Amino acid sequence: MEVKSQKGQALVFTAFGLLILMGIMGLAIDMGHLRSVKRDMQTAADAAAVAAAGEIDYGDWSNAGLNASSKNGYANGTNGVAVTITHPPASPDPHAGNNFYVQASVAQTVPTYFAKIFGIPSISMTTKAEAAEGGGTNCIFALAPSGTGLSVVALAAINSACGIVVESSSNNALTCGLLAAVNASSIGIVGNVSSFICTVNPTPVRIKVPNPADPLAAWAAANTPSSPPGSCGTSTATPYFGSNSRVTVSGATTYLFHPGTYCGGIGFNFGGKATFLSGLYILKSVNNAGATIATSGLSIDLGTTITGTGVTFYNLGPGGAITFLFSSFTAGGVNLTAPTSGAYEGVLFWQPSGNTNAAQIIGTSSFNTKLQGSYYFPNATVNFAFDGAVSYNILVAKVINFAVLTFGSTTFNTSGFTKDYTSLADGSPVKGQYGVLVE
Repeated sequence: MEVKSQKGQALVFTAFGLLILMGIMGLAIDMGHLRSVKRDMQTAADAAAVAAAGEIDYGDWSNAGLNASSKNGYANGTNGVAVTITHPPASPDPHAGNNFYVQASVAQTVPTYFAKIFGIPSISMTTKAEAAEGGGTNCIFALAPSGTGLSVVALAAINSACGIVVESSSNNALTCGLLAAVNASSIGIVGNVSSFICTVNPTPVRIKVPNPADPLAAWAAANTPSSPPGSCGTSTATPYFGSNSRVTVSGATTYLFHPGTYCGGIGFNFGGKATFLSGLYILKSVNNAGATIATSGLSIDLGTTITGTGVTFYNLGPGGAITFLFSSFTAGGVNLTAPTSGAYEGVLFWQPSGNTNAAQIIGTSSFNTKLQGSYYFPNATVNFAFDGAVSYNILVAKVINFAVLTFGSTTFNTSGFTKDYTSLADGSPVKGQYGVLVE
């Protein structure tokens, strides 16, 4: 009888052990299934975020994200799937409020198999991904829809590590002649090249008018200072916190400028010295009473010593230009760099479309000129000749005329463009038509 009892007990233990083993195997199957589903959901979230980021400038980011998730098996509103595209990300996301970023989440209630035995019929799962607009590969944009958009003539030259885009549809959209030279990583042109005794490399590629035509239009719309952008300052001597009349810098005194609104603009005569503290400098040609000021903008003559880190000059106008005339024939020179973060990240000079005054930016590292940032003149002509030692520079203007430099030991220096954006929190201010996954 004892032997039979032991056999019966062994059978019970064996059956109980098999039941436990089957339960463990069932849970393992459920866990494997859930991991596989979550991996697929993460793939859909990643694809949605990247697709949405690539459409930020075009306004269709939500549909782009939803479509990308659907193509990866997770359609919003189907089989309990909820796909949410958020632009910009909301708090407490580290990029909350940043228009260069978009977040995608994919949520679904996933049924279980063996876990139902233990009272767990389903598991709610959510995956998230975040992407940013990819940095553009171009840094010179001539926006004029007709006529000559970009000219390089009479010994002038361009050497650009990034691409050139010329949006004019005319036969002389890009004019190059008289021993001039153009070298860039790429050249896209809507119209044609007019060339005479000139080197253009690589061969320009015919393109359609980009959409948007102005690569910084969306950024400008989101970051334009309030209109009118503040009252004129009241300072009448250094240190300045704005001014209600033109500030003219000359003599041995080093002027100190704080961010503010400068009605009448700022002008530097020969030998003038100044330090600009970081921030936004608004240049207006209209005072608080609505009267037009004869002279405005920013004018920098030769022989000046100017420094400013993290600065943006917003030349509202509507009168007055930004003019550099053979600046910095001194040991100090002109050293201005754009902000590395914040709303005006990477933008040094910004002249809105309402101000059509032509700008002149001329300088060279041979005489200590450094102008690091983006030069944005969407409805104005820019006469440009600059070869400063900068990490990056971007030029967006209606019409661009490259001039010859006659500084240093030679009479033929090249206007240079570089593309090291590592100092900027969000990369190049000009974004491309693609997204980059960030988390």
